[in-house]
Amino acid sequence: MIRIAENPNVYVEDFTGNTPQAKIQAAIDFASQNSKKTVIASDKDYYLTGTIIIKQGVKLQGSYATRFIMGANVRGFELQKDSSLCNASIMIDYKGYSKEAIYLDGKYQYYNTWNNTALKNLVLVNWTGTVSGIGIRLYSGGSGHEISYVNFTDIKIVSFEKGIYLKAVKPASGFAYVNANRFDKISLEDCIENIVLEGSETIPNECSGNSFTNLQIQPSSNTKLIMSIQGQYNKIDGMCWDLQLIQNSNPIFIFKPESNYNELDMKSIPANRILNSGKTKNRFETF
Repeated sequence: MIRIAENPNVYVEDFTGNTPQAKIQAAIDFASQNSKKTVIASDKDYYLTGTIIIKQGVKLQGSYATRFIMGANVRGFELQKDSSLCNASIMIDYKGYSKEAIYLDGKYQYYNTWNNTALKNLVLVNWTGTVSGIGIRLYSGGSGHEISYVNFTDIKIVSFEKGIYLKAVKPASGFAYVNANRFDKISLEDCIENIVLEGSETIPNECSGNSFTNLQIQPSSNTKLIMSIQGQYNKIDGMCWDLQLIQNSNPIFIFKPESNYNELDMKSIPANRILNSGKTKNRFETF
């Protein structure tokens, strides 16, 4: 294993395992235990039937055409604080998939501006023909649990029940946060609910201050909702195409009752498709 000894990078194909996920996890665990920073997957398909945990301080990086194919109804990737995932595709190959392709849990406490957690240059596709599962989920549900200042950049999400799902649940004591995260250059297509922010307007379970910039959203006949918001000071800008494909005339962008001071700048959504059930400081721009 000369490359492992001499190279600061770790290569998945230098490891063995009974399954592809065991091989990938072995490479990640080795990097975590030996102060290596980057694990590189090969330019090939990895058929996964188990969850990959990307350990703190480790980046899992694909090659040009790396594909992680989810062949079971299990969570795809769980990222700990200060871990990264980039340059790969995650393809859902289990019909009726109900889990998350990518999952962040506030128990890892991604809580300061210099935490290095990031996801970049990813493609997430449910190619089974059934729109289901969650593309990216951020969840905080315990005292002191927090997901903040995480960057999501250049990600394509196709054919999920929920494309991006942020949720903060009221803990038994203390506070839980999903705040101050950045989603930039995100494309969503054929999702039932494209983006969902779920929590209270403010503490104890807050989902606020998140920004969504340069969004491109392509609905389909499966689409019911472009976005719903609970929380405050969230900002959204981008484009939404072909609204005539949505098979209802209901509101497709909803400020829920526990929302205030949110800003929507997506002029392609007409005012009659926006419902503000929240406070008076929610703002939206339309033609």
